[in-house]
Amino acid sequence: MPQEVTHSRMRLHLSSATVLRLLGLGLLVVLIVRLDLAQVWSVLRTADIALIMLAVAGVLPLIWVKTVRWQGILRAQAVRLAIWPALLAYFSSLFVGFLTPGRLGEFIKAIHVNRDCDISLTQAFSSVLADRLFDLYILLGVGSAGLLTLALEDTEMLALVGLVLLLTTPLVLFLNNTSFDWFQRIGQRFGTPGRKLFAVDGLLVDMRAGLRRLTFKWLVWAVILTVLAYGIFFGQCYLLAQSLDLEIGFIPVMFAVAYGSLITLVPISISGLGTREAAMIAYLNSAGVNAEAALSFSLLVFVTFYVAGGLVGAVAWWIKPVPFTRLQDA
Repeated sequence: MPQEVTHSRMRLHLSSATVLRLLGLGLLVVLIVRLDLAQVWSVLRTADIALIMLAVAGVLPLIWVKTVRWQGILRAQAVRLAIWPALLAYFSSLFVGFLTPGRLGEFIKAIHVNRDCDISLTQAFSSVLADRLFDLYILLGVGSAGLLTLALEDTEMLALVGLVLLLTTPLVLFLNNTSFDWFQRIGQRFGTPGRKLFAVDGLLVDMRAGLRRLTFKWLVWAVILTVLAYGIFFGQCYLLAQSLDLEIGFIPVMFAVAYGSLITLVPISISGLGTREAAMIAYLNSAGVNAEAALSFSLLVFVTFYVAGGLVGAVAWWIKPVPFTRLQDA
């Protein structure tokens, strides 16, 4: 009977998560219904294919730079992973992330490291977490700068400040010795789950140790590679904007894409569909781009980075798959 109850709860949780993810798709449907689809098609039909293909080709150097950054993070943790298996793991994570809701793709990289380098899954995931944090904070910085260029109301400014604090404070508290010692003492009082997380060999302690192995030298190296990677990324997005003849400069494109990428962190969509489009349309409207052209641009961004990246990831998955049982264990 308890097992049946557990299964029922799991099914309810999955159903709730699925409904939540569909909210973003519902938002996309609303946008499509309200906009002039004939005009959207007209904008897409006249796009410069050569510029689009050049932007798509940029996916390879973009992921290569991010993979080198991830290798550096692993090396700081005294873990060696060659470039080829690291690339396969990174592209495979894009493929799985495209097919599944949430951030399941990130676990693929951790499983690859766990399997290839014979380290704990928790330590492996700490390298993935650090890798994603560099992406998060550069997007947070650029997106916040973009929002500050707008005439924000007091409530909107407070919401922006709240978002920045929400995304930075937990990491600071997690890495700070004094605050973490306090959380550790409190956490271990919650029985077996608390001990598994906060004991000397607990999951959070192991993950924190992995993050704290990043010395200043490795942090600087990772920051340089992050700036290079996002220079490529924003350059690709600018090429897509130029392919549609959008009368907009590089900086507004950078702000719009960063803003749209941040919004996709809200877990109410699949691959950011709907939420990204709404955010980018809102920002580009303020820059003088009409909604139909903004939607066309957002859809090209999706095709370039999710569909094209996912197809390359499918090849990487075919070359070096992760058994389904490993996903269940993770």
